[in-house]
Amino acid sequence: MATQPASALQNVGKLSPLQLIDRSRQGLIGTEAGRVAGLLDVSDKDMARLLNQSVATFHRQAKLQRLDAATSERLLLLARLAIYGATVFQDQGKFTRWLRRPLRLLADRSPLDLLDSTTGIQLVEDILGRIEYGVFS
Repeated sequence: MATQPASALQNVGKLSPLQLIDRSRQGLIGTEAGRVAGLLDVSDKDMARLLNQSVATFHRQAKLQRLDAATSERLLLLARLAIYGATVFQDQGKFTRWLRRPLRLLADRSPLDLLDSTTGIQLVEDILGRIEYGVFS
């Protein structure tokens, strides 16, 4: 059973692109970063890397009332990906294990290695779509 997202992450998988932009411009609460880390089953060090931050900055931002738009957008995209992955694999644990597995399709890099860029997030989302619909390459 997939972990249910809480608060601002609720229904993130159903947001239209414009709603996602609006939500990120409003800024997420700093504690949402920890929730996303939980969905992806990553450490603070890994989460800081995914947000292109130092661990110290990540911890400092976790205490903020509102995160900046860029960080909020990245968190929303990562949360949406985590929810989609858990749906495709029908299990959060299977998805997070898959994230760590090197894939030939990704030049033997793991999907997790690519999640520090929006292009990488989109690429992993596309691969999940292939898996969901049984399109192998």
